[in-house]
Amino acid sequence: MNEDTVTINVKDRKNKNQTKKVTLKGVEFIRRFLMHVLPKGFVKIRHYGLLANRNKKTKLELSRELKGSPTYKANFEGLGTEEILSIVIGRDINLCLSWGKGHLKPTYSLFIGASP
Repeated sequence: MNEDTVTINVKDRKNKNQTKKVTLKGVEFIRRFLMHVLPKGFVKIRHYGLLANRNKKTKLELSRELKGSPTYKANFEGLGTEEILSIVIGRDINLCLSWGKGHLKPTYSLFIGASP
């Protein structure tokens, strides 16, 4: 790099991926560089291959099987809200805090369809 130009290494894919040096004016280098910057609010998709959405279920299961990896099972699969909270907190959430005995029962909910 000097005051006016920038020299970079590039792969010439048409010519057997040979590495070549290209000299650009500083403004042209910045223009090409900024073409890779996403506009605000856009997200770059980084998953491809095995983790691409179209392959995730079939190819990922196959790769785990071939590799001998254990299958993933969610820790709280099939458990209700109260059971999950009891496991996370480490105590029975329905047990009265004051006396340590007797179980609390929900009588009503503030929101329609809300979990007890």
